[in-house]
Amino acid sequence: MQIRLFTTLAVLLVLAALPATAAARSSVFPAPPVRGVVVDSASRPLPGVQIVVEGTRRATTTGADGSFVIAALAAGTYHLSASLIGYAPQHVEVTLPDAGPDVAVRIVLAPSPLALEGVIVTGSPSASNPLTVTHSTLQLSGRELDRNVGATVAQSLADQPGIATRYGGPAASTPVIRGLTGERVLMLENGQRSGDLSGTSADHSLTVDPLSATRMEVVRGPASLLYGSSALGGVVNVLQADIPAEVPQRLGGYAAAQGESASSGAAGTIQLTAPVTGSLALLVRGGARTAGDVRTGAGDLDNTSLENRHGDVGIGYIGETLTGGVAISGYGFEYGLPAPADAEESGVRIEGERRQAKARADFGLDSGIFRDVHLDGSGQWYTHDEIEDSGEVGTTFKLNTQTADARANTVIAGINGTIGASAFLRQYEPVGEEALTPPANSNSGGAFIYQELPIPGFGHGEDEHAPLLQLGLRYDHYQIALQDEAADAGELHFDAVSGSAGVNIPLSHESSAGVSVARAFRAPTVEELFSDGFHHATGSYERGNAALQEETNLGVEAIFRIQRGSVQSQASVYHNRISDYITPVLRGTQLVEDEHEGGTIEVPLVEYGQEDATLTGIEGQIEVLFARHWVVGAMGDLVRARLAGGAPIPFMPAPRVGGSVRYERSAVSVETELRHSFPQEDVADNEFATDPYSLLDASLTYSLSLGGRQHTITLRGDNLLDAEYREATSRIKDFAPNPGRNLSLVYRVHF
Repeated sequence: MQIRLFTTLAVLLVLAALPATAAARSSVFPAPPVRGVVVDSASRPLPGVQIVVEGTRRATTTGADGSFVIAALAAGTYHLSASLIGYAPQHVEVTLPDAGPDVAVRIVLAPSPLALEGVIVTGSPSASNPLTVTHSTLQLSGRELDRNVGATVAQSLADQPGIATRYGGPAASTPVIRGLTGERVLMLENGQRSGDLSGTSADHSLTVDPLSATRMEVVRGPASLLYGSSALGGVVNVLQADIPAEVPQRLGGYAAAQGESASSGAAGTIQLTAPVTGSLALLVRGGARTAGDVRTGAGDLDNTSLENRHGDVGIGYIGETLTGGVAISGYGFEYGLPAPADAEESGVRIEGERRQAKARADFGLDSGIFRDVHLDGSGQWYTHDEIEDSGEVGTTFKLNTQTADARANTVIAGINGTIGASAFLRQYEPVGEEALTPPANSNSGGAFIYQELPIPGFGHGEDEHAPLLQLGLRYDHYQIALQDEAADAGELHFDAVSGSAGVNIPLSHESSAGVSVARAFRAPTVEELFSDGFHHATGSYERGNAALQEETNLGVEAIFRIQRGSVQSQASVYHNRISDYITPVLRGTQLVEDEHEGGTIEVPLVEYGQEDATLTGIEGQIEVLFARHWVVGAMGDLVRARLAGGAPIPFMPAPRVGGSVRYERSAVSVETELRHSFPQEDVADNEFATDPYSLLDASLTYSLSLGGRQHTITLRGDNLLDAEYREATSRIKDFAPNPGRNLSLVYRVHF
């Protein structure tokens, strides 16, 4: 462990020292930075606009005055993409000379009632226009993010096609993508794995508060090329400022507040960025959230209150050829888990914290092959206690993780590509009488290559509109080593090759179609391999299987997209075949000690087994501008999941359809949405089937510029009919309905 920690610290120190190295070498490749401003059609500055250098993973966000800076690019021609929900994305071309003054850019965004996506930075080695990628993508930012933001990331995304929620109470909710969740959905914070235990169990929360997010991106389907193992279902990336990417002219930032009626909840966050020197900037952010027991359509759900508090401090260096810096952050939390009404205990409380240190560097290279290099490293320290009714700590979970990533964009014979390598180290230690597994260390490392090959002779006469063949290949090694001297399993090793191949065919300048095939793998977790004990969160005795093999997913997807002034649409059909799918299997009952009665009780015995599985589905959404400022929309999704023996995979989302009407202008947005979920009766043995339900939501958003500051106020009503409903994907759906009628107020100001 000491070697691993030393390696991580060395990576962080090297990254922190890079500014001095770059300064010494600046005379070798002195490309000037890009300084720009983004305004609307009335020349008013637009804050919160994402600026992406296409073909790279370089991105930044405009400040309150609409300004941005992008440095550390090599000389050459680049395409900049500017996107903000509520406006049509804009692309501009800039040419950086070998030397000279800063390059000035002015970008004008025209209002658009449609939710048009900009460039996606998640799930692709190089940031790409959504019309050129071959897999399903989603992004929420600006006004649309405020319309959807909830108490958790999962709740903020739950209305989107192909995405449901594994509901374990208001705090312990995580996304379900195309029927897959837990470790099969990779949760990222600014492109790095969140170092918590939210993927391991339905009672563990994600340690990211959505109110501090500036953007959320989702990639549906296998996406292991960039991030390594586990991402069979997809990737959720929550983007928030941590290390400054530009030096502001003055102190600036934003403040946000949120209130909710269903839980009497309140949240707030504030972020400040200040110039330190001409090349250094300081960022400070802090926030907190509190909520009481949530009210459902059937009454209050006891022991569901929650609290969190979080803070970040980052310092960034912005030079002509390098940007980078370091940041530290902390996240403390405390929440309750609901229990059945007839339970003798009122429910467990969970209390813990996550601390993090990270470093990042981007720099340009004056090379015939390499255009730029991105380095990223982090160390995270997580712990939480599960506290019983008596106030005693039943189990303590400790998790330390370290990550390191390196990527370089390449140009070989006119073909754009990316190469990269990554490492992920994990030290896990549960302590207490109810610990299900022994302590274990997990180490993984991998390398990948990705290339985009234009297909000549087709398209519309421009390379960016020509069909693209996208090829990627990755190799990973994964190792699990038990740290319990009494265990005799030793070390387990898993090696796998992942890859993807896809073709994107432009049908016009505003539409495209794509087909992709991807192979991804997931190694079994410590819990699936070595569990042996009673799990209070599931009410069952869980027994692992040390003979489990890795899961291998072969996924095929066809997608169709339209992005134009009057229509925005994305629809996809997919089929995933997962070999050796790991699933809990009911094996009868097990006697366990009853602390309250002093004897024993009989509980379900669950063992982990493997069986091939298939998941087939369709999902899509469309928005149409049918009159000036008026937009109608529709969405739907459906997934069918079966094990090889014919049994349904448990906890699959129910089919859904929905429709919406929205009035949208530059300052005002009013939307009404109705979604219907069909019954989910295709369930596993002993699983609770769910009834159909309909949810009516509405929102009103108003934006104004006052005193040189941009203010946004959003009033949202969820489940206005106060329906009592249960998510088919919830592990506690038999006794815990979802929240009832809720009024939410979100206020955000940029200054």
